[in-house]
Parts: sequence; structure tokens; C-alpha cells
Amino acid sequence: MKNILELSHVSYLYSEKTPFEMQALHDVSVGFEEGCVTGIIGHTGSGKSTLVQMLNGLLRPSEGQVLLNGEDIWRKPKEITSVRYRVGLVMQYPEYQLFDETVRADIGFAPRNMGLSEKETEERVREAAEFVGLSESLLDKSPFDLSGGQKRRAAIAGVLAMRPEVLVLDEPAAGLDPRGRQEILGRLQEYRRERRASVIFVSHSMEDMAHYCDRLLVLNHGEVLMQGTVSEIFCDAEKIRSAGLFVPQVATVADRLRRAGVPLPEGLCTVESVSRELLSLLGKGGNAQ
Repeated sequence: MKNILELSHVSYLYSEKTPFEMQALHDVSVGFEEGCVTGIIGHTGSGKSTLVQMLNGLLRPSEGQVLLNGEDIWRKPKEITSVRYRVGLVMQYPEYQLFDETVRADIGFAPRNMGLSEKETEERVREAAEFVGLSESLLDKSPFDLSGGQKRRAAIAGVLAMRPEVLVLDEPAAGLDPRGRQEILGRLQEYRRERRASVIFVSHSMEDMAHYCDRLLVLNHGEVLMQGTVSEIFCDAEKIRSAGLFVPQVATVADRLRRAGVPLPEGLCTVESVSRELLSLLGKGGNAQ
């Protein structure tokens, strides 16, 4: 499968050439596969937010290249806005990005600036609102009158309305209750399926990463520590812990069951996969005690 986005030897310095200079990323090379849901994990300060802000040109690398379908997004700096329509970025706590008088105007801001007609803009507003679970009755309200969860949905809808090829999100479910997390992350998977898009998101929840992602990128002190499938990453628990992270709890449970003699395969890291294997063993009369 080909990469839709790539970072090639990317480094980034904050406050470059000042006494406060700090390196956030160092020589990062990584590819994001087309049509995949890729999770980015790492301890606080590992460079996750810096990396995602480079994917649509919000930040420009100090060194290296960001490639979209093989082309350097900074080849024509004056056209970087067009990249941001193709690679939609939802920042952490996106509800703080709401600014317009109504939810409808806020969601329609980007499509309108893309040069779409009012008719097509309205179609996209309705489509995006419906997709994230916002009722039409909320569209003419002030975004500041919405609940916290509704604000989050409205902000995400504003990015979805651009119909980006790549959707990038920094902690999209932060601060939400379990039901809210499930709804938001489930809808991101739906967007990937319906639009054949690529989704990249940051989360501190290893359970979310195991359940919703196809591949993972692990950052540690601004460098790539690991990259691969979810099973490949979480099978190396020792290396994950070396980065100050933990494998999903259910993966730990599966490992303990294997050590106790239960013949479970490696790479199980979701409740569903462990349950399926245990039920299969019970059905075969296997040793699942």
C-alpha cells in the first residue's frame, strides 16, 4: 500500500537561533499509508503535536520535507492553503477554535473559503453536521451555547466539511466520557470507510489505539522509536514501557493467560480479540481455565 503522507528526515526547532532554542523533532522519517487509521503515541513532550502540525503545513520543518502524494508541500509556499484543505487538522480541544456567530456559519467557513457556492457549502454543512451527530436544530444556534461534547462535534464537522483526503486529529476524544469517546472515534472510522480517506490521530489511551487503529507510530524524545501494525507494537511491551508508555490492559491480561498455559496467539490487544479466542477455545474444549 502506498504512502499518502511522508516525513523525510524532518527536524524542528522552536525558538531557533535564540537562547530558548529547543529541538522538538530530530531526523524523523515516517510514512502514513493511504486508507489506514494511524495512531501516534508518546509521552508528554515526545513531539506528537509538533509532528501533526507539520502534516498540513501549520508548522514548517527546520530541516527535511513533508510529502503529500510524493510532492513537497512547501514546494510552493504561497499555495500551502490548498494543502490544508486536503489535509484537515483538528487541534486538541478543537471547541476553542469555534468563532462564528452560528454553528452553520462555523462549519461552512472552510468550504466557503474554498470557493464553493452557497448551495454546495450548505450541502456540506448539513452532511458534516449529520455525520458527527449534530441535529439540524442546532445549526442556527451560537456555538458558544452548545454543550462541551456538541462543541467538539461542531469543530470536527468544520474540518470534515472540507472533505479532506487525510484527517489529522490531536487528542480528538480528550475530556469526553466513555460514550462520547466511542461515538467520536467510531465516526472517524466511518469517515475513513465512506471517503476512503486516511486518518491520523494522537491519543494517550492505549485502549483507543488498539481498538481503532491499523498502524502505530511511537515517538520518544522527538525521534521515532517504533512504527508498525498495532499487534507488532504492543507485542514489544518492554520497548513500549521504555518510552514511558503502557500496553493496553487487555494485552497484559492475555499475556498472563498465556503464561498460565492458555494457548492464546500473540498480538491480542483488544477485548474483542481476546474474547473471540477464549470463546473459540471453550467451544473446542480447549484449556481456557
